Amino acid sequence: MIDRSSVRLFAGLSQEEVTTVLASSVKRRFAASETIVEANQPANRLFLLQSGFVNYSILAGDGREILLRRLVPGNVFGVAAFLSGTAGYIGTAKAVGGSAVYVWNQSTVHRLAKSYPRLSENALRIVLRYIALYAERHVGLVSSSAEGRLANALTSLGSRSGHRHTSGLTVDIKNEELASLADVSLFTASRILKSWERQGAIKKSRGSVLIRVPEKLIA
Repeated sequence: MIDRSSVRLFAGLSQEEVTTVLASSVKRRFAASETIVEANQPANRLFLLQSGFVNYSILAGDGREILLRRLVPGNVFGVAAFLSGTAGYIGTAKAVGGSAVYVWNQSTVHRLAKSYPRLSENALRIVLRYIALYAERHVGLVSSSAEGRLANALTSLGSRSGHRHTSGLTVDIKNEELASLADVSLFTASRILKSWERQGAIKKSRGSVLIRVPEKLIA
């Protein structure tokens, strides 16, 4: 579930205005691994993730799937729906588990943007934030070690989507997804994870990583 006050799309809007904007949406649910949008399809819908997680990815030239971002509740995608012309979705969005999203069609987005101009400004700020995140990722690719990038990807994901309990922080992520987020090979990611596990920093299970001592990852 989302805290409306933390949703970047709603920054600067009153509670009443947020309620009106949400009332103009359609709520949809998606099963695990179900595709929400595909890359290059007309970007005629705006999405706000209400619950669950979504993987947003693109295909490399060799056919490999590159995970750009794991979206968490409160995140928005499909902001090209604010444009007056026709644009395509940059990537493909798939539900990680059972997920629910608020959906606005393009005509509704344009109508709301006229009534609440701050929405368009917030959409631009969201795009700029994503660009900044991808710029940081590129800098890490040329300046950080594979271990550093993997540690950063894991701890960042843990802070946004981890499940806290007495033994640590559990992150639901497959090895290949984590490797893609860190821009390393699956072999390299598996090797580093095994090394961290021997050091007691993490405990690896099928489809998840338990972060026991995050300081050891950063070190």
